[in-house]
Formats: sequence, C-alpha cells, structure tokens
Amino acid sequence: MTGSRLLVRSHDIFHGLPTYSEDAKLANLTAIVAGATGVSGYHMVKVLAASRRWTKIYCMSSRPPPETFYKDLGDGAQRVEHLVIDFLANPSNISTILKEKVSQVDYIFYFSYLQPAPKGNVLDLWAGEEELASVNTCLLTNFLSALQQTNLQPRRFMLQTGSKHYAFYLGPAAIPAFESDPRVSLGENFYYAQEDAMVAYCQSVGTRWNVARPSYIVGAVRDGSLNHLIGLGIYAAVQAHRGLALSFPGDYRAWDREQVQSSAMLNAYFEEWIVLTDAAANEAFNIHDGLSFTWGRLWPYLAGWYGLDWNPPEMDESKYRVMKLPHPNTPRGYGPQATLSSSFSLLEWSLQPDVERAWRELTRQHDLILDPFDDRYRARIFSFADSAVIGDAPMTISIRKARRYGFFGTVDSYHSIFQAFRELARLRLIVAPQAQEFIE
Repeated sequence: MTGSRLLVRSHDIFHGLPTYSEDAKLANLTAIVAGATGVSGYHMVKVLAASRRWTKIYCMSSRPPPETFYKDLGDGAQRVEHLVIDFLANPSNISTILKEKVSQVDYIFYFSYLQPAPKGNVLDLWAGEEELASVNTCLLTNFLSALQQTNLQPRRFMLQTGSKHYAFYLGPAAIPAFESDPRVSLGENFYYAQEDAMVAYCQSVGTRWNVARPSYIVGAVRDGSLNHLIGLGIYAAVQAHRGLALSFPGDYRAWDREQVQSSAMLNAYFEEWIVLTDAAANEAFNIHDGLSFTWGRLWPYLAGWYGLDWNPPEMDESKYRVMKLPHPNTPRGYGPQATLSSSFSLLEWSLQPDVERAWRELTRQHDLILDPFDDRYRARIFSFADSAVIGDAPMTISIRKARRYGFFGTVDSYHSIFQAFRELARLRLIVAPQAQEFIE
C-alpha cells in the first residue's frame, strides 16, 4: 500500500484547509455566486475574493447588497461585481442581463433560496412542502434556462442543498447519513428536483457538476434572518437583560441528541476545493465541521458568553407537551417515529410583552437595526431556532467521502458559533456577548 503527502494550512480558527498548485488552469478564474447576500453565498464570496486565483466574481441576488457587502471583502472587493437579478422572473429577462453583464464564467456556485413565511410553530417552518418546492425549483430552473440562452459555458456547476436531503425533519433517518442513501419519498423534497434539474442541464451542455450537503449553517450576514443563531442570541441577551436564567425549551433527548454544525466559511473552503478538484467531478458530498455537537454542550457556553445562569431541561414530564410529526413512517423506513417535546418554545417566549419591551431597551442601548418582532421576521427567526433545538432524533451526516477524496478541513463548532455571535453583533443584529474571547 503506497502513501501520499498532502500539504494543508490553517487560517484563523479553520484547520486542515487545502492548498493549491501554481497550475495555469487555476489562474484567472471567473465565478458566478447566485444567492450571494445570504449566509452561505456571502461566505463563498469571501473565500473567492480572498484568493488572487479569482479575477472576476459576479454576485447575484434579488435585492441590492447591504452597505457592508463590499467593505467586508477588503481588497478583494475590486474583483467583485453585484447584479440584482430576480430568478423568479422570465428566463429571457434573466438571460438578457447575463448577456449584457457576464462575458465569461468558469465556475457557478448556486445558493439561491426562498423560505415562504412560516405560520407559527416548530413544524410550520417546513410544513408548506409544495410551496417551498415550487418556488425553489422555479428559482433554479429559471436560472438554468437563462444560462442556456447565453453563450456561457461553465466548467463546473456547484449546487448547495443540505442535510434536509435525508429528511431528518420528518423523523429518524439512517445515521450517519451517507451520500449514497436512497431518497426519501415521504414528502415533496425540492432538493431532489433541484439536483435532477442541475444534472440534466450539465449533461445537456457538457458541464461537470457537484452537490454539497451541509447541516445547520453557522455564520453571520446582514441580509439573512433565516439563521438559528439569531433567535438564540436574542433569547440570551434578553434573558440577561431581565436577570433571568437561560432555560432550555426541549427535553433531555433534545439536550443530548448528537448533531453536527456546518460553518459557512468551512463550507465555502470545501466548495471551492471540490470544483477545482478533477477527481471530485460529478459527485455529491456531505460537509460539516468535523466534530459532534449537542445543545447540552452549547448551553453552558451560551450562558457564560452572556453572563447568566442556565437551566437544564425540565425533569417533570408533565410540563412537556408532545407534538407528533406529520408522517407515521420514518425516513429510514423502520422503527418508531420521533416526537417533539417542549416545555415552551422560543416563538412563544417572543410573544411575551416583557420580552419585546426588553428588546426595545436593548435596541436603543446598542443601536440595533433588526426588529425580530416584526411580522415579517418573528416566525422566521424564532421558529427556525425552535426547529434546531427541539426534537429527539439525532441528526448526523458522514463526511467520510470528503475525507476519502482529500478534504481535511475542520473547525471547532463551538468556537465558530461564538465568532458568529460576535459578527452578528458587529452587524447590529443582536447584542454582543459579554465574553471577548472563546475559552474552551
């Protein structure tokens, strides 16, 4: 058995990152980043803009970028151009803009996503499967149709979907999830339709492809309220302001269930690597931070960062209400169905007048710009946080395939979450933690 050597590097809190040769094929590259103002898309832009490999980066989103967009890219901002394009528009209108503005593209990174407004509880975030599938499939197919109306010929198309591919939201799936696991037919999962459409496009034009499937994403952007950390940060800051402890809404099964987190920056390092790696072409990959995660481990950290006490889950079973998942069968096809047990929800907590009053005071003190109690944001912010912390089925995905192909990037999820809270505060979305640095 022969061995091989691989040179890796560290940057900030990220370790085992890939290095690249001076090959001419890896120079003067152009990219499109679709969905560039969201958590995933913007971190992709950050990674590309930090490397001289990329001479032009076209960023696309349906709205103009926030004022922090270019400033936070440093010198790399000179190679970035943002285009406002609505992917729900007619493909011919999209192609007109592409023809006018984009002369060449080597790689496409696709992150565009729309989340219909949830109605209220932890199940509602993913309840409108048909609407969710329709709008997000339309976003991608319109973009693909527009590309076919141009002369653009990308070398690789990278589509980011997620661990929802394995239907964890519908109950226990086989864990850890492997990329080769069969699709789950319990509901309408738009990731499948997106993947099929992308592969069909690539086959029709002779382009190679990749799919990346991260778990819950850790990161911070100004334009991205669908972020489980925002709700948790608001909860911690308000409880600290009111002199109350940080109580956990779920039961002990939720407290202890093993999960993984996927830091947006590490995802982006990985996604750059897969498109530049010939051997990884036409493959789907899971990606996460490289270590296990539980809420029971995060809760003392979170309380400490904001200078407050914390409470573990309630011991009295009578204080829990139990919600059943919509399908009696499990994604793995056998075994008992999971339940959602909670003593309260963060969405319900947000409806308390004292909570809103405390946030108004914090907003004035810290010059915050986010109103999480606005009807446009409340359910989105707090339901998404609830969906992360409430439930009893483990959610782990395997990254053995990424390791086998040669990616060894890793980051401490707890440290990454701490940095995300600090960044959300810098963007004036939440109150900054009292802690100035992460301590293990």
